[in-house]
Amino acid sequence: MSQPAGPPQAPPLAPLPGWLGPLVTVTTQVGVPTVVAAVLLWFVLFRVDGAMKVIQDNEEERTRMVNAMQDSLIAAIERNTTRLDKQTDTFVRAIDDNIRANQAIAAQLRGYIGPPEPAGRTP
Repeated sequence: MSQPAGPPQAPPLAPLPGWLGPLVTVTTQVGVPTVVAAVLLWFVLFRVDGAMKVIQDNEEERTRMVNAMQDSLIAAIERNTTRLDKQTDTFVRAIDDNIRANQAIAAQLRGYIGPPEPAGRTP
């Protein structure tokens, strides 16, 4: 018997386990750069999009919190402004009353001790 002409046949390879078989088949058919580009595209479309949604949701929650804090801060400032205005008015009235009382006391004392002497002269 004679053997057919040509290169000897390699024994059949055992199938690759699980997801590795289809990956090797696709890689050999389309090339490594295409497979890497497809994996990166999948990552960008699905993984990064999910992360961006989480970031956006967190940012919206922070915005709501800042708006609530801003409203309460403005309300507190308005309450304090009203209170400070009342205190200022009361203080101005007290100072005015004190000035009038001091002027009345000075007028009474002028009658007893006379007008004040000019500055610089000492007896």
